[in-house]
Amino acid sequence: MAKKPESSRVPSAVGAIPLVGDLVKSADQQARWMQELLEQNARLVGQFPATIKSFNDALERFNETVGRLDRAVTQIENATRQLTGPLERVLRATTDSQKQLARLQSTIERSIGALGELPGFGVLKKLRNADQ
Repeated sequence: MAKKPESSRVPSAVGAIPLVGDLVKSADQQARWMQELLEQNARLVGQFPATIKSFNDALERFNETVGRLDRAVTQIENATRQLTGPLERVLRATTDSQKQLARLQSTIERSIGALGELPGFGVLKKLRNADQ
């Protein structure tokens, strides 16, 4: 008679019959594998609540970060709005000043041209160049 292993559920008498014994041993191995699989699944299912809590905590931190980013973007947008108004006014004033300078330069050039037509202007021009 074959001696059964201590952890086997197969009776030693059944193990002694070759064909039936092999089938029963195979079934026993499969049952052990299934039991190990079930135990592993039970451990994983037991860890699931902690995993969900960890995920929820991470999601909460993510939402807080998004909230902080949203507040920062809002502050940046407000500051930008406060700066763009005055900058646009300055740019308009600069553009207006450039137009006024161009008009003034044109007026001066026309005035010099008109003065150049007057008698005696050539003498004044020579005297001015002599002083320089």
